[in-house]
Amino acid sequence: MEDGRCARPCLQLLGADGPGLDALLLLLMARVPPPPRGRPPALPGSGAEPAEPAEPGGASLGGLARSLQRAEAMLRSCVSPAVLRPRPPRPGGSSASDSEEEGDEAGPRAALVEQSFQGLRRAFRAWENPRTETFHGHVLPPPADAFCYHAVHPRVAERCAALHALLQHRHQLRLARHYSRRLKAASDFVRRLLSAEPRPLRALCEELRAHAGHWAALQRRMRGDAWLRPLLLRRREAVAHMRRALGLLALQAARLLEERLEAALRGAARDGTPPELLADLFQGLEIYNRVLGELGPEPGSARSAAGAGCAAGMPPRAFPLQRVLALLAAERGRRAAEGLARLLRRGGGGSAVEEEDAGREAARSLPEALRALCREDERLVVPVLQALVASADGLWRSALGVPTGSPAAPSPRPGSACKAVRWLDATHAAAAEALHARYRPLCWEAAGAALGPRLELPAGGTGSAVGAARELQRALGPARIPAECEEELGRLCRRLQCRGALLAWQRDFALALGSGLSDRCTVPERSEGAAHSGTARLLQRLYPALSSALRNLPDGPEGGPPGSPCLRLQLLGCCLATAQASCSWLMGKAFQFLAAWALQQFLLVTQGDLQLLKAETDALELLVSAAFPEPEGSPQHLAPHRRLRSHHERWLCLQIRSAAASIQLFAGDVLKLFSTDCKRMSAEIFDQTMPLGRHWRLGLRAELPNSPSEYAAAAAQTVLGQVLQGAQLLPRDSQVPTLARVMTAFVEAWMDHILAQKIKFSLQGALQLQQDFALVRQLVQCEQYGLEPDTRQALLSLRVLQQMDGAILCLLQQPSGKAYLPPHGWPSLRQCCSNHGARTQELGASSLHSLETLEAVGPSAGPPPPLPGAEPPGRPRGAPPESYLSGGQQQWLALRLHGARRWRVPGLPCMAKSPEG
Repeated sequence: MEDGRCARPCLQLLGADGPGLDALLLLLMARVPPPPRGRPPALPGSGAEPAEPAEPGGASLGGLARSLQRAEAMLRSCVSPAVLRPRPPRPGGSSASDSEEEGDEAGPRAALVEQSFQGLRRAFRAWENPRTETFHGHVLPPPADAFCYHAVHPRVAERCAALHALLQHRHQLRLARHYSRRLKAASDFVRRLLSAEPRPLRALCEELRAHAGHWAALQRRMRGDAWLRPLLLRRREAVAHMRRALGLLALQAARLLEERLEAALRGAARDGTPPELLADLFQGLEIYNRVLGELGPEPGSARSAAGAGCAAGMPPRAFPLQRVLALLAAERGRRAAEGLARLLRRGGGGSAVEEEDAGREAARSLPEALRALCREDERLVVPVLQALVASADGLWRSALGVPTGSPAAPSPRPGSACKAVRWLDATHAAAAEALHARYRPLCWEAAGAALGPRLELPAGGTGSAVGAARELQRALGPARIPAECEEELGRLCRRLQCRGALLAWQRDFALALGSGLSDRCTVPERSEGAAHSGTARLLQRLYPALSSALRNLPDGPEGGPPGSPCLRLQLLGCCLATAQASCSWLMGKAFQFLAAWALQQFLLVTQGDLQLLKAETDALELLVSAAFPEPEGSPQHLAPHRRLRSHHERWLCLQIRSAAASIQLFAGDVLKLFSTDCKRMSAEIFDQTMPLGRHWRLGLRAELPNSPSEYAAAAAQTVLGQVLQGAQLLPRDSQVPTLARVMTAFVEAWMDHILAQKIKFSLQGALQLQQDFALVRQLVQCEQYGLEPDTRQALLSLRVLQQMDGAILCLLQQPSGKAYLPPHGWPSLRQCCSNHGARTQELGASSLHSLETLEAVGPSAGPPPPLPGAEPPGRPRGAPPESYLSGGQQQWLALRLHGARRWRVPGLPCMAKSPEG
């Protein structure tokens, strides 16, 4: 049959590597049972117990062991003795290399089986079912035959698939053990770092380099092994877990080592450290920086590091030159701040005389103490910087711009060794001097940042801190200290004074807010001839503190502890709060008092407080503009936090200018608003109280009116009386504009009401209205309100009062008959009776005129020629100019009472009935 025909070629194919391997494979096919379905087969000879009992009728595990022993015996008789080499000794360290672990694991048996299986792959294919995770095999036919089948093919394919699964499982186990060893080594290293055991820092950094490369070595192993390479694609979660575990341990070790290095740097700045330890420290820093550059961040490293106990969950940071100098400067600055704080607080707690003596002693000793601090700092820091330059080139050369290769070094010549040493010493000395120049500003900046909170402790208070800042500022001149020290300490003094001013502002601002809630402006406070409310006085006290803070605002870095609020933004916020509080007080109280018709309080706020707070706000706006000028270019080149701060500063400055502009606008419109409201209120009063009709059409009586009406007195007192009383509290330059506006609005509302109601006036009514109008002048001239003579004169010469006189003059010119009738000869009768001492009822020519002055002069044929010196007809003698009457003359003339009798004989004494008759 065809099966028998194909048996020999298949056996030849299987025996491509030699007769011994044929026998081994045939023995395996005959004796090794198939593995349980769904479970990878156990490695032969590994000593592992089966997880499940063997199937009934199948070969047991003991049969498999005996088959392997026979196969081994056959293999020993077939292979060359050179293949059997002794097993290498087990490495002693826990972190063995790849080659050592390979020699430990790869014995002759496994190596020969693996090598033989590589030969089988030319005639055999195996694949894994991803669902069941089992392997299946297939024997390939010879290349020459199109179809070949043998009864042993399925059995061979099954056994080869089992062997493939065993070999792959073996490689995975080796990978797991390799990963476990590295994981344990890294964990032990972290445990040693957590302990307080002192060890050389350079050795720890070298060990960190070894543990940081665990994942790289494991990845190289997986990529170089054909059995493990599929894990990179098929088992991504497991590979990612291995990478994350090793990476997080490396990051935790780096973070712990960073803390040790930082503590060592602070210790080196505190006291004199031996040069050997300094060299070990800086060399370890150089190694640490290189390791950290190769160690990439792991996903979720910050959270995992925080859970593992790292400080604040922050990833490890390298130690560039700037950070090294900053750590040294922070420690030295803290020490200097402690000494200065003790010296500045030395004298507190005694009597006033003792404190004064202690202050004078401190003023004498403070310059010397500053010089001693500078000398001590230089004595301790310069050796540290020299050790840094001599032992760690990688830390400072790139930062200072010195090439690593040192191209400027002298060429080696015979006898030039001493010159080379001197050149190297000179180079190191110059580098150390350059580092010291960078270090000094950092040191005194740190000293200022540490000294500020120490002086502002609750025991001393900000007042004590401001006093200490002034004392320190006075001592900077005679101390003759380095420029960096003087500049930073001067900035500290200005910052402390600025903070003291802000604290005083907070106290006064709280008082002003409390006063604004309860102030009724009933008891004004006088100063320099002007009256102001108590709240306005408290608001005014805020501006000097802000002005002092703006003048003392430091122009450098903040210098405060991390997380403290920005001083510049704090100051701008206080300025904005002050300006808005002033604007709110002025506008809110002005509208409140005007709505309640409390004119005295209204004038106090709008004319007293407004002028005071407006001047202060304008001055504050100028100071803010000088301290925070507009940036010329775009802020995109700044750092993100500085760009954000610049944006906030510009926004706050715009808000301050807006508040100042609102106060200015309100100051320009408040009088107009007040006059409009006064006119409205006056119109309402006249609508409700001024009589109409017969009251103004009474006939002429023997006694002329000599007192104002009740409605006029009430209206004038309601409006003008309150304004005149409130004007006493105003400065003199504000009295005339305010009173002029109010008087104009009041009189105009009165006259407009008369014209709107079209009230008809007789001669008696016109005389009564004249007495009512005269009440305005009487209130202005009243001594009760205490106006100055020049103020009275300015108010009495107002145009609206002259218009009022013109209106009265129009009403007094009553028509006595038709215009075409000739005048009657009453003057002859008056002359007849005047000789007997009779009294005629004439009106004085100085103020009022005869009733016939507006009638036609002469017969109807035409007017007679005017007499020399006579005034033109139609205008009475002593009348105001026509300009005052031209606007509403016809309207006022229309209010005269018409329809009087044509013939009206005056009551002359000679025509009266005598007692005899």
